[in-house]
Amino acid sequence: MGGIEIATLVSVATIGLAAVTESLTWYEAPAAAAALCAAIFVIRCGRPFAHFLPLAKRLVPASAPLVILLMTEVSGLFTRRVNIPSHNLAAVCLVGSLGILLLSFRRPPKRKPVRIALFGNSELATALAQELAVHPSAGHIVGYVGERSANPLQSEDYHLGPRSDLPAIVKKNEIDLLLVSSEEARRSVFELLAADCLDLKVRVAELASFYEDTFGLTPLAAIEPRWLESVLHPSYRQEIPRSKRILDVVVSLVAGIIAVPVLIPLVLLVKLDGGPALYRQIRIGERGRPFEILKLRSMRSSDEHPQWSSRSDPRVTWIGRFMRRTHLDELPQIVNVLRGDMSIVGPRPEQPALAERLRSSIPYYDVRHLVRPGLTGWAQVRGGYAGSEDGSALKVCYDLYYIKHRSFSFDCVTLLETVRTLVFDRQWQNAGAYLASAFPEGLRALSSQTTPFPPEPSRVGAPR
Repeated sequence: MGGIEIATLVSVATIGLAAVTESLTWYEAPAAAAALCAAIFVIRCGRPFAHFLPLAKRLVPASAPLVILLMTEVSGLFTRRVNIPSHNLAAVCLVGSLGILLLSFRRPPKRKPVRIALFGNSELATALAQELAVHPSAGHIVGYVGERSANPLQSEDYHLGPRSDLPAIVKKNEIDLLLVSSEEARRSVFELLAADCLDLKVRVAELASFYEDTFGLTPLAAIEPRWLESVLHPSYRQEIPRSKRILDVVVSLVAGIIAVPVLIPLVLLVKLDGGPALYRQIRIGERGRPFEILKLRSMRSSDEHPQWSSRSDPRVTWIGRFMRRTHLDELPQIVNVLRGDMSIVGPRPEQPALAERLRSSIPYYDVRHLVRPGLTGWAQVRGGYAGSEDGSALKVCYDLYYIKHRSFSFDCVTLLETVRTLVFDRQWQNAGAYLASAFPEGLRALSSQTTPFPPEPSRVGAPR
């Protein structure tokens, strides 16, 4: 039973208990019932994204009884009652939220691991195996179906057989899920399955969709130009929703008020190091328009030029090292958000020189410019700083996922996880570069510009 089912049951129990204890009056009951529907809607909207984030995964379902408490209080305002909610109702709702929170820490039941086969090549199979090793609950890759790789080590580990033997491979290896990544591969898969596998329990899914649902990123090598339909479709809102702008302004004003007592001593400490306290830099914003970003200076002015910084960067000052570790150097960007140059949640803006370099080496890089850049973002809470070109390629995978699925609930979940990261985590300086160095072959396969299923049979599975 997942978090949404538990939240629904506890919310229903909350309303029932409140009615039994006479915490609800006759005219509050409809408001509580409407609040239950609203709570389920909130959970459903936030669940896909909260699934990837430790804190949000627990707090989003736990918000259901609190929504009931809030809406019941609003209903009381319309009836001019000043004692809404009652102490009993407040206690019941808080206990319900606490119950959901405690149940979220339970150990999930053990299930038979999903046996996965990839219709493709060894490079993508290796990348998928590395990801599944970190997330074993998502399944276990048995191997890939296709031409044998030129690398004998990879082919020995994951190769299951040629494409023509797909029906026999599915039966022999008891494959539960078959992943494909290109239109050409999909046609071949269904033709082969239609011939002899319709009676089997095997299921077929796109590799890109599997990565999005399981890992929260869009692998560049597994998508085709038709993926752009998701952001160019008439139903996709490219303009900034009013709710997002309201969230930006409210969060910026609240954060600005809280940040003033912190900024004053930081400005004085930066000035003591010599040079200006405020640092201005040109970044690329929405629709590729440049804008001037504001930061507290954390490096020596004479040494600053367009390049990636590292955790042990000699240019960073002693106070700058503390500000970077705590992200306090980003506080002046609240002004950028109020100006409309940036949003609270979105892809991080890059310097023009670095953006041009990444644009020429990373496919679909310009897609991230369709939305307004942000103070924090999905790529930041999932992967930290880039630190290198490979790390930037990984972060583009996260940015594409955000752009495709962005919503008000997604922004709220990302903000919630940002708070957890700042308070409880030491987000290392070059998380993206670390992941890139830990899984170099996998990242290269996921972010390659080369179509993983080229039409020439001689090139299938060729090393890159």
